Amino acid sequence: MLNGIMNAPYILKEIMLALRDLCREGKEHIIYINKLPLTEQDRELLLDLLGKGSVRVHINSKTQPMEYWETSVSGVWVGIIYDRDSKPTLEIIEVSYFPSLAKTYKEDIEESLKIFEERIRYTVGEILEKAQD
Repeated sequence: MLNGIMNAPYILKEIMLALRDLCREGKEHIIYINKLPLTEQDRELLLDLLGKGSVRVHINSKTQPMEYWETSVSGVWVGIIYDRDSKPTLEIIEVSYFPSLAKTYKEDIEESLKIFEERIRYTVGEILEKAQD
């Protein structure tokens, strides 16, 4: 069963320690799995032991689409980032409450706020102005 296994045991231990750190200190951790030497057996063992959970996140970006799924181990996520041709460019295992690349960043919120304020002013601004009087 363990034929061809090379680095999976070390990655599993790293995940376990990172999960402890997340529980105890709130510290998140990312493992760039496509940057490590992994055999096909390593990949199979990792994915088999982690399993698949019920939460999936798809980000439909034109330049960098990505998908995440929580494994059956809560707090452990598998993420794949694709290029424009839908080829994987980055594969990660992230130990966190929610994937860091999937959360909204302050700059995006600031830009959205400007657009939203404009939209409100354009559509219901007059009504709001009258309501303030």
